Amino acid sequence: MLALQAALVGLFCWLGSVCTPFMGFTLGWYVLSRPLVGGLICGIIFGDIPQGILLGAVVQTAYLAVVTPGGAFPAELGFIAYPAMGLALAANMDTGMAIALAASIGVLGTFILNFTLAINSVFNGMGDRALERGDEAGFKRAHILYPQLLQLIVRGIPSFLAVYFGAQYIEGIIASFPDFVITGLLALGGLLPAVGIATLLFQSVKERYFILFFLFGFVAIVALKLSIIQLTIVALVLAFLFYRSTANGIKEKEEVL
Repeated sequence: MLALQAALVGLFCWLGSVCTPFMGFTLGWYVLSRPLVGGLICGIIFGDIPQGILLGAVVQTAYLAVVTPGGAFPAELGFIAYPAMGLALAANMDTGMAIALAASIGVLGTFILNFTLAINSVFNGMGDRALERGDEAGFKRAHILYPQLLQLIVRGIPSFLAVYFGAQYIEGIIASFPDFVITGLLALGGLLPAVGIATLLFQSVKERYFILFFLFGFVAIVALKLSIIQLTIVALVLAFLFYRSTANGIKEKEEVL
C-alpha cells in the first residue's frame, strides 16, 4: 500500500512541474504545485483529508508571497506540496515539524530544478540540429519526450524514494533529536507562516495604514472570536464605509480645483 501511495506522490510531483505537457504553468505550477492543493491530494492518497488540508494550509501561509521573477525560484513548491506533505502525513507530523521539513525539502528541490533547466538547454540544442536536418520527429523528441522523461526521473523517483523509505525511519529520527532541536524546529515552523504573511502584506499594501485593517481582522478572530462569515460581513461594511469616505474626499478636492 505504501508503495502505491509513494508512487502517486511522485506522479503528482511530476504533474506539478513547471513544464508539464498540456498544463504548463497554469495547471501545473500555479495549481498543482501549491502546498494547499498538494496537502489535499496527499490527504486523499493517505486517507486523512482533514489533516492533509490542515498541513497544506499552514505550509501555504509560509509561501504566500513566492514569486518567480526572471525564472528565479526561491523554493521549489512542487517538492514542498508532495514529498514533504506525503512524508508529514505518513509520519503523523504536527504542523510545526511539517513546515520545517517543507522548508528543507523546498531548498533541495531548487537544486534539482536548476539541474533540470541546465539539462534542458542540451535538449534545445538537439532540437535545433534536428530542425537543420529536417527531422520533425527528432525535434518533437527533443522538445517534448526527453524533457518530460527527465522531469519524471528527477521529480518522480526522488519523491517515491523519500516517501517510501523515509516514512519508515523519520519518526525514529525525529524521536532521536535532542529537545532543543525539536524546540528550534517548532519555533521555525511557527515563524515561517508569519514571514509569508508579512511578505505578502509588504508587496500588496499600497498605504502603510492599510495594515490596520489586517490587525483588526486578526484581533476580531483571536480576541472577539468572530467566525470567518461574521468577519467577512464586518469587513464588507468597513470596506464600503472606507470607499465612500475616500470617494467623497476626492470629489471635494475636484470641486475645489
